[in-house]
Amino acid sequence: MTIEDVINNFNTTPFLFIGSGMSRRYLNLPDWKGLLKHFAESISNDEFAYDSYENRAKTMECKLGIMPKVAELIQQDFDRKWFADEQIRTIDKGLVEEIHKGLSPFKAELAEYIKRQSIVNMDYHDEIDKLAEISEKNIAGVITTNYDSFLESCFKGFTKYVGQSQLIFSAIQGIAEIYKIHGSVESPGSIVINEEDYVGFERKSTYLAAKLMTIFMEYPIIFMGYSISDSNIQSIIKAIVNCLDADQVNLLEDRFVFIEYKPGMVGAEITPYTIMIENKPLTMKKVTLDNFMLLYNALESKKAKLPVVILRRFKKELYEYTITNTPTASLRVASIDDERIKDDDLVLAIGKASAFGLKGLSGLDANEWYRNIILDDLEFSADELLEYAFPKLIRQNSGKLPLNKYLAEATKDFSECRETAKKQDFDSIISKTIKNNRKYLGEYQSVKQIWEQEKASTSKALRLIAYLEEKQMDVYELEDVLREIFEEDVNALQNVGTNERSDIRRLIRIYDYLKWGK
Repeated sequence: MTIEDVINNFNTTPFLFIGSGMSRRYLNLPDWKGLLKHFAESISNDEFAYDSYENRAKTMECKLGIMPKVAELIQQDFDRKWFADEQIRTIDKGLVEEIHKGLSPFKAELAEYIKRQSIVNMDYHDEIDKLAEISEKNIAGVITTNYDSFLESCFKGFTKYVGQSQLIFSAIQGIAEIYKIHGSVESPGSIVINEEDYVGFERKSTYLAAKLMTIFMEYPIIFMGYSISDSNIQSIIKAIVNCLDADQVNLLEDRFVFIEYKPGMVGAEITPYTIMIENKPLTMKKVTLDNFMLLYNALESKKAKLPVVILRRFKKELYEYTITNTPTASLRVASIDDERIKDDDLVLAIGKASAFGLKGLSGLDANEWYRNIILDDLEFSADELLEYAFPKLIRQNSGKLPLNKYLAEATKDFSECRETAKKQDFDSIISKTIKNNRKYLGEYQSVKQIWEQEKASTSKALRLIAYLEEKQMDVYELEDVLREIFEEDVNALQNVGTNERSDIRRLIRIYDYLKWGK
């Protein structure tokens, strides 16, 4: 059997499951141990600095292997030194602000180090160009545990999801997408590296497996850049396989392909390989090679009829139209010859419909309007929201809507919206009852202080935050609270009681005023 035979047996274009070996190959980045060794030596300029941490870890309980424990010990010492010694600080002001808000200096510096060290290895320039070329029609999507940005630069137009939470709570389409399940340098707080991170990742692995299940059952999966015994890959496969019966596991045999790198090898060798996932054997194809161009050339034979980015767009737009009956920002319900439809718009002609699809925005509800202030998850422009959704929503919500974010982003003049926004300053948002209840704040003087102490009772915490005076409201602390609420439940406004929904909306109006209106 040849590598071409393996690819030709695929029923569709594959997903790539990519590990750190690819970053080492194409960006000359260190492996996990090399990364930790760099930071250990920045704490103590000693050739045995890393070894001392590894020896300490061996004497301790390691819940998920020794490496996360080593990372935990290094992070603790590095963070202490970072705060005490400005000589080791290399990050920009933006990340310094994040550290003020609680980000670990270790993760911030780690992200910056990876960015600085990410230099394309010109020895593999042809391979990288080929990978970018086949990404257009020959690769369905990518799952990765890498933190760096190589894949985004290579897979142009793919939609990226960072971290477990974003993946679990998003409506993924399963095509032309990159899932960075261990976080990304662009969001240092999302990086999974220490023991606490891995325990949290393991705890949510069932939800992640459920989200990825369709992909694993529908697409061939090519594992690249991993050791076949890698604990990361083993735990993820375990979470998937434990959801399947024996017959379903057998179906994976022709869909799982493991690429093993062997320096100096000529050609490619294809062999079966079996691993045990608890008591279930999982057999896959193992392809051993040195030259990845052999794989990329073989993948050219398995091609989608349209670029996968376009396929994702069709799938997403039609899916959203089907479940909401509301046209989206780029899916228009219109006559096919409507002059207002641009070449890059998708057109869905239904019967004799000729009205421009944006008029469907009048069906947007207030919960979506409010949530978008925090998550920015609607695909409509501020102009479109103010023109089509505002008139109906303002009538339905007694003249109360957060408007300043949209007005700040709008390119047109919306005089009625601006007049409405002017009437919504801090004092008008806070009722007389709330002002009278400030006496119940006790010693609390900030949003962060209240949230950290009272978040076990969300309703109480939200109520107390509203009691704060304007000068006590830190807009970034308030943003963190609201983001946490929606990251926990993206449909929080629909799923809570009337009183709590009113409290969340009030805080969003305050946030909108403080950040864009004040």
